[in-house]
Amino acid sequence: MKVILKRDVKGLGREGDLKEVKGGYARNYLLTTGAAVVADKGAVANWERHRDQREERDRSARSDAEATAEKLRTLRLEVPVKAGERGRLFGAVTGHQISDLIQREGIELDRHALHLREPIKALGDYKIDVRIMPGVETTVSVSVVAET
Repeated sequence: MKVILKRDVKGLGREGDLKEVKGGYARNYLLTTGAAVVADKGAVANWERHRDQREERDRSARSDAEATAEKLRTLRLEVPVKAGERGRLFGAVTGHQISDLIQREGIELDRHALHLREPIKALGDYKIDVRIMPGVETTVSVSVVAET
């Protein structure tokens, strides 16, 4: 069954994509949640008519994401935390804390874009992966230091 996605669906595609899916998946999930519409003759004609607008919007979003990635690449964050002997932290540095620091720098970023390889539980310098959108990824430097 052919459907047109009305929003991004993880593992399937992005908003505006025309996809071929199994009938049960379309009827039981995509159509009932409003994530897609059946790609009948009228819907496909409308999809074709709005293709240029979608492509322009995607180009604009990608250029914004690349500009954000460049800002993050040059950014160096310092996280002051309470630490015990041998540099062990009382707790851990979370993606939420790092996201808050990025927001304070004036960069809008969803905290779910940050991907910590492992919890940060010691003092030191870390590289945090940031996936802003598919195809636009970067790293941000984070230095975890003891509070004084």
